[in-house]
Amino acid sequence: MMSFIWNSWWRNKERFILLLVGVLIVSTGLSYLIGTTQANNGTVVDELQKRWNSSYDIVVRPPGSRSVTEDLHLLEPNYMSGLDGGITMKQYQTIKDITDVEVAAPIAMIGNNSTRSSVGTHTFDDPGFYKLTITDYQNTGLQVDKSTTVRYLAAGWDASGDTRQSGVSPVGLGKQPLDEYGSDTMIAGIDPEAEARLVGLDQATKKSDHSRYFTDEDVVTALENVDMIPVLMNERDYIDASRTYKYEKLDLPLIDDSMVPTIQEVTKKGGKTYLDKLPTVDEKAQTYKITTAQVQKQFIHDILNNSLPEKYSGYSEWLILKPSPISYQSVKSPYPSRWPFTYQVEPKLINPDSLLAKRSMYRAAREFGTSSDDWPRINPYYIGVFDPKKLNLSKDPLTELPMETYFPAKAQWVMDKNETPVNPPRDVKPTNDPYDFMTKPPSMLTTLDAAFKIRGKKAISVIRVNVKGIDTMNEQSEKKLQAVAQEIEDKTGLITDVTLGSSPQLALTYLPGLKDQPALGWIQQPWIKLGSSMAIFQEAKVGMSGVIASVILVALVYVFSSNIILLYARKKEFAILLALGWRPRQLSKMLFLEATLLGSLVALIAWVILGTFWLTTDHPIALARIVLIGLAGLLIYWGGTFVPMLLIRKIQPYESIQAGEVSRGRRFVRSQSVLGMSINQLATYWQRTLLSLIAIALPTSLFIFFLFVTFRLKGVLYAS
Repeated sequence: MMSFIWNSWWRNKERFILLLVGVLIVSTGLSYLIGTTQANNGTVVDELQKRWNSSYDIVVRPPGSRSVTEDLHLLEPNYMSGLDGGITMKQYQTIKDITDVEVAAPIAMIGNNSTRSSVGTHTFDDPGFYKLTITDYQNTGLQVDKSTTVRYLAAGWDASGDTRQSGVSPVGLGKQPLDEYGSDTMIAGIDPEAEARLVGLDQATKKSDHSRYFTDEDVVTALENVDMIPVLMNERDYIDASRTYKYEKLDLPLIDDSMVPTIQEVTKKGGKTYLDKLPTVDEKAQTYKITTAQVQKQFIHDILNNSLPEKYSGYSEWLILKPSPISYQSVKSPYPSRWPFTYQVEPKLINPDSLLAKRSMYRAAREFGTSSDDWPRINPYYIGVFDPKKLNLSKDPLTELPMETYFPAKAQWVMDKNETPVNPPRDVKPTNDPYDFMTKPPSMLTTLDAAFKIRGKKAISVIRVNVKGIDTMNEQSEKKLQAVAQEIEDKTGLITDVTLGSSPQLALTYLPGLKDQPALGWIQQPWIKLGSSMAIFQEAKVGMSGVIASVILVALVYVFSSNIILLYARKKEFAILLALGWRPRQLSKMLFLEATLLGSLVALIAWVILGTFWLTTDHPIALARIVLIGLAGLLIYWGGTFVPMLLIRKIQPYESIQAGEVSRGRRFVRSQSVLGMSINQLATYWQRTLLSLIAIALPTSLFIFFLFVTFRLKGVLYAS
C-alpha cells in the first residue's frame, strides 16, 4: 500500500507538489501563528505577573462597611480612614491562627487629635495693648481657604483671676513665643510585630537616643482617667497650610502709666467690643509667617532631641471626633467614555447642639459625646519617628492599594461645577479638617492595646492579610486566595475582599457645595478595581485560545476542501481500482494512510519551527504544548480526510467510463447567459458552494482580525 501511494504521488508530480505546498502552508502557518500567539500570551502573563504583587492580599472589614461603589467591585481610596472599629481581638486572633495566613496586620482608627508647636518669637518692648491678627491659609488644590481671628494682648500685665471679661490676654514683656500652630491628625492603633512584617515599619523608624520602635515595655498606663499611650510619629505632614501673625499696638494710653487701672477702664467700656473700635498707632506692623511644614519640622526635631515642652501635672488631651466614612451616590457621568464610574459625595448636616464650627461637612460628624465629660483623655508620650518613604510598600502606580496609615489618597481637580475642564488638572491636597473630603493619614501610631483601652472591645477597623505561597499569578493562586477569604468569613463573620491583583480605575466624584457655599466641581481619583489582573489573565487566556482554535479551524477547512477537490479529481482513478477488484474499505484505508503521511510531515515541520521558538524566545512554550501542537497537525489531516473516506464508498466502477459530471438538479433561472448558468451550477451543487464560501470566509476573517490587532491594537490583543 505504501509503495502504491508513493508511485501514485510520483506519477502525478504536479499533484504531489501541490500536496507538499499545502503541507508547508499548514505546518508553517499553524506553528508560526500559534507560536507567536503563545509568545504574546507569555508577554501578557509576565506583565501581569510584574503587577501581581501588592502590599497586602486580602482586606478584612466589619459587616455593613461596604459602600455603594463596591457593587461594581470598586474600592474607594479613602475607605480606611473612615472605618470606626467593628472587629474584636478574638476575631483578629482567629484570623492569625488560620493555617495559610502569613501576616495579619490590623489597624484601629481611634480618633482625631492634633500636633502643635511654637515656631518663632515676638518681642514686646513696651507695656501696652496690642492687637494680634491671626490669619490661617490652607491650599486644598481646589481653592485657598482663609480664616481670620483677632485677639488683644496686654503686654506687662501681671493678671490674676479670670481675665475673660476684659477681652484681653496677659503677656509678658520681652521675647515671647508665637501662639502654637499645627495640624489635626488621626491616631491609629497597630500591632507592632505584624506591621513590621507587612510594611517594614521597624526598619523605617529612625534610630537614635530618643527614637526607637515599639517594644514590649510600651504599655498603656492610666492615671486619673487619663491614658498615657506610646506614640510613633510620622515624619511628614502632607498639609499645605500657613499662618500669619500680625502684631499692632493700639492707640490706648495707659492710665497713670499702669496696666491695672487701664484694664479696669477697658472692661467697663465693653472689653473686646471697645477695643475693636480703637485705631492702631501709626507704626509699621510686625508680621510673621509660619507653615505647617515648619511646625512639623520643629516638632520632629523636639522629639528626636527630647526637647518637647515639659507637661504640667495632670496634663491631658481630649479626643473629640471619631472616624467617619464618606457617603457616595451614583450619578450620570458628564463624559461616560472617559469616566464610566461617576459618583457624588453626600454632604452631612451637623447637629445644632454640636460644638463644631461648621454646619455641614463631607463626612457625618461623629463625636465621642456632647460634653468634655464624655471625651476620652490621653497623654501621649513620643517614643520615636518613622520615615514613610522607607516603608516596604508597592511603589508601582498600577498596583498601589490604599495605605492611608502612611500616605494620603490621590486626587485631581479636572472640572469645575459647570463641567468646564480645569487645564492643567490640579492636585487636590489633604486638609486640616478631619471631616473634609481629603484627609491626611493618621500620623500618630500607637499600639493595639491602647486602641482597645480607649475604644473598647471592637476597636479594630480593618485587617490586611498576606497569604502564604502566593508568588505566581495563576488559577491555583486565585483559588487559594478565595479559599482563605471564605475561611475568614466563615470563622469570623467579617467581610473580605481579595485585593491582590487589583489595579487603579479612574473614577469621577462630584463635590457639591456645603451649606451656604458653592460647589467645588469634579474630582478624579484612582480607585481600586478589585481582581482586574486575574480578569485580564482569564480574558487573555480565552482570547489566545480563541485565536488558536481559529487557526486550527482554518487549517482543517483548507485540508478538507483540498481533499474534496482531490477526491473528485481522482474519481475515475478510484473507479478503475474498484473495477480491478479493490474494496471501498481499501480505498478508505489508502486515503487514511496518505493523510497520516502528510500529517506526520506537518507535525515534524511544526516541531522544528516551535523548537526554534522554544530555544530562542524569552517566553518559551511548554514542551508538552509543542508536542500537542504537532499532533494537532496530524489530527487536522485526519479530520480533513474523514468525510472523503465516507464519500469514496459511494463511487461505482462504471464511473470510470464517465466523462465530466451529469447535472441532475433543476434550473432556478434561464441559462441564457454565463451568469444564469453559474447561478444554476452553484445552486445545484449547493454543498460544494457552501464549502467554497467557508473556505474563503474563514481565512479572510482571520487575516482581517490579525490586521486589526496589528494596526489598531498596536499588536496587543486585549479586551478590557
